[in-house]
Amino acid sequence: MIILDNIIFSLQRAGGISVFWQQLISYLLSTYDDVRYIEHPSASDNIFRKELALPSSRIITRPLYHKLISQFLHPKVSSKEKFIFHSSFFRTCRNPKAINVTTVHDFIYQQSSKMSLRQRIRTGLNTRAITESDAVVCVSENTKHDLLTYVPQVNPDIVHVIHNGVADSFRKLDHTPYPELADHILYVGGRQSYKNFSFLLECIRDTRFSLIICGSALTDDEISRLNREIPGRYRCVTYPTNDELNMIYNSVFALAYPSSYEGFGIPVIEAQRCGCPVIALNASSIPEIIGDKTLLMNNLSQQEFSDKIDILLNNSLKSDVVSKGLDNSKRFSWERMAREYVNLYDTLLVK
Repeated sequence: MIILDNIIFSLQRAGGISVFWQQLISYLLSTYDDVRYIEHPSASDNIFRKELALPSSRIITRPLYHKLISQFLHPKVSSKEKFIFHSSFFRTCRNPKAINVTTVHDFIYQQSSKMSLRQRIRTGLNTRAITESDAVVCVSENTKHDLLTYVPQVNPDIVHVIHNGVADSFRKLDHTPYPELADHILYVGGRQSYKNFSFLLECIRDTRFSLIICGSALTDDEISRLNREIPGRYRCVTYPTNDELNMIYNSVFALAYPSSYEGFGIPVIEAQRCGCPVIALNASSIPEIIGDKTLLMNNLSQQEFSDKIDILLNNSLKSDVVSKGLDNSKRFSWERMAREYVNLYDTLLVK
């Protein structure tokens, strides 16, 4: 038996971990009968949970207290037989028959020189789950390296690397859905400081390019800065669907992904799958997953960014980058990821 803890659907409305969890569940629904799901009523607010048709008979409903409090709790499962317990976000089950699996996506808080109280609590909860687990899965070799650095007490023999995937809905189209975006640079994801969104604005300011932002709604401060830096040259698409984002990837000049730290970096592969070149920073997991390094910046330098733009203005060089990106993206799929998890579950159950 496999018990999946769907708490991530109650902790966020959308996000990379929700995508990962939804894709894992989708695969298990079609391949495994003996799976149960611990879930809180608020899960229905999650964008990716809405895409799942979970049989009510398989859902074990639990009340959700304050989000922070719920993350401290060890879900209770009654079973006299061995079972896999895999939480979507750092919880473990203390039933002696439970085989706990934890997935580690990144160590972003540890990159900060000074953690807030909330971040310290979160880090402590993560470390507790990791050290209590029978198997720990990292989404990249870079994350594994960080794990062994920040949690040195973990046994390396229980640590596995299973790369994330990319949805089949991302693909190269035979037409340009939005020709008006041909002179746009795309930005996808959160805009926390380590994502270096401000750096990108500085890079675009003195170019002829416009910016399209996909993710959460712009804050008042962000709108104010955008109006100062690139007035009339930006637009924001709030939480686009995969189909919408696929059309945007197929239309823009390039994706800019200047993040200083990523556990994996799903948008990089999504863009490559669509034939969209990716300008990124040569840091953390990105060189591991991007394949060809032509468009990697070694530093957050406006000159380096400009040099990468110049490469893409050469049609022959751009075509080569796009071709290599398409080939690289074939290394990653959600189905492959899910199969590797199932193999891990099976191995753990027969030990």
